[in-house]
Amino acid sequence: MRVLFVLIVLANLWVYALGQGWMGARPEDAGRDRSTFSQELNAERIKIRP
Repeated sequence: MRVLFVLIVLANLWVYALGQGWMGARPEDAGRDRSTFSQELNAERIKIRP
């Protein structure tokens, strides 16, 4: 029973580490290009109206 408990705790720690990005890119960030977040495309076409 102790072995099962330790395995469950280790599995939870592994999933938590993956979710936090400790093992590389986070799963929800897969396919995202972070460099495009900082630039605006066609900024001159944006119009703000009251």
